[in-house]
Amino acid sequence: MLSPAAAGAADLTVYSPQIVNGPLRKLADAWTAQTGNKVTFAGFNVGRVRAAVENGDAGDVVIAPTGNFSDFAPKLAPGSERPIGRIPFAVVVKTGGAHPDISSHAKFVAFTKKAGVIAYADPKVGSLTGAMVEEMLKRPEFVGVEPRPIKGMIGDAIARGDAEFGGGALTEILMAKDVEPVGRFPDDLGLHVDVSAAVLKISAAPSDAEVFLRYVTRLEASPVWKEGGVIETPKK
Repeated sequence: MLSPAAAGAADLTVYSPQIVNGPLRKLADAWTAQTGNKVTFAGFNVGRVRAAVENGDAGDVVIAPTGNFSDFAPKLAPGSERPIGRIPFAVVVKTGGAHPDISSHAKFVAFTKKAGVIAYADPKVGSLTGAMVEEMLKRPEFVGVEPRPIKGMIGDAIARGDAEFGGGALTEILMAKDVEPVGRFPDDLGLHVDVSAAVLKISAAPSDAEVFLRYVTRLEASPVWKEGGVIETPKK
């Protein structure tokens, strides 16, 4: 089952948010090169992925925040859920920009006060990561910092000059051009997203979907996920 050659000729539709699509596309391209099976991506943010699953839209695989999978359970092939990893949040700046010290909670707060503005993906279009940053900025220690929701991915927004600094999923930042991460949010802020994957019960090619899922979560795929900003979920 772990061999991509075991897959049939079916093409697959994967519902996944942009926060995983950087490394996932690399793995899917390798899958296509080895099997000839095309992978089509749909969804593009957590809100739309969730709606597609709940509505029973045609598809084969879903990748989403792990916390959603209890609600997804009636829509999933039993026993197919697999963990992908954890996506930490990071601060992003244009390439060559300032890299302030954000290594502790106090230093991170001081950075935001000095910056004055922190941009993030607009929650109104379904961005979970943007909603998390927006909620963080409502905490008392961030009073006086302007929250700035932007269109599209946060890395692209900073490259455009929508703000000097932005915050969001490290994976999105690494997908953008002409920007670089300043550093991760301090762990005590609790901003990260754990993601998992499963085969959809509605899949027209469940065996192929299961083989694809095993392919992208096998041990050999770990370096691709790590390079794209997805780390191993800490054990409890």
